[in-house]
Amino acid sequence: MLTAMNKLINKKHYNYFLVLAVIVGLAVYPYAGATSYMLHLFILFFIWAVVAVYWNLLLGYYGIFSLGNVAFMAIGGYTSAILSITYDIPPMITILLGGIAACLLVTLFLGLPALRLSGIYIALLSLVFALTIPSVLTLTRDFSGGGVGLHSIPGFLPGLERFQNYYFCMVFFLFAMFIKHRIIHSKAGLAFVALRDSEDFASTLGVNRYYEKLKVFAISSFMTGIAGGFYVHSQGDITPSLLGIEPFLLGVAMIELGGVGTFLGPVIGSAAIVFGNEFLRLAGTLRLAILGGLICFVILFYPGGLMQFFSQLGDYYNKIINYFRK
Repeated sequence: MLTAMNKLINKKHYNYFLVLAVIVGLAVYPYAGATSYMLHLFILFFIWAVVAVYWNLLLGYYGIFSLGNVAFMAIGGYTSAILSITYDIPPMITILLGGIAACLLVTLFLGLPALRLSGIYIALLSLVFALTIPSVLTLTRDFSGGGVGLHSIPGFLPGLERFQNYYFCMVFFLFAMFIKHRIIHSKAGLAFVALRDSEDFASTLGVNRYYEKLKVFAISSFMTGIAGGFYVHSQGDITPSLLGIEPFLLGVAMIELGGVGTFLGPVIGSAAIVFGNEFLRLAGTLRLAILGGLICFVILFYPGGLMQFFSQLGDYYNKIINYFRK
């Protein structure tokens, strides 16, 4: 028993050390010869990783097949951009307001109707919700820019350079991951998983599925809306193309490629898609075909995504170490 406890403690210390090493590595990267292009890719990675992580909270932990999370991001982004441009409100305030707007709209028009729906019906409802956003943008073109979108959106603070935007987005990414970790290890996280596995059994244990469903929609839309705010103020513009088919498919691919229902899976998937998608632009029209083939290969041989692949690598490594120790 003592041996098992020592292994657990050592593993826990190893995890803490690994997390600390990753944070230090990200913090010093801009001073380690990083180019402006690479900083741009890392900013996109930080933002899309948050979107994928909280999309996975709906899909992987609760089992809600939502197809509208990119729309949550767009609502937060457009709200923050409009408020900062039209009313000259500081971006650090408008980003929070964008998250609140996304939370309220999603909970009201998607969360409440979804209380009486399940499975494919929630997926269709969320898809319809996302498809209405471009029409709303067209009707409000005086504020939203319509099909042209919004440009020259103020940065987080006046005069910031690219590497300073990098740190804003990095801190947001780490904060979002910390919040996700706290959620899934709380009573709410246990309730989400219980409802995903068996609603009837969870209900007999006193879990209120209506309250928990609204809660998970509110959390996911709020954090995704804030991610939209960070997106617009780091990139400087936003257009309805964000609601196109390609961002939607890439968002789904991030979750599926990394591993549905895992903590780090969407992060790994986001890194693979963001950096792979950019580096494969040289392939032209074959870019999406190559990415699609990679995703199909991983899902076919590793249904649990890249997390399953890395887990198997770890098992093989342990077997080899144990073999030589004998």
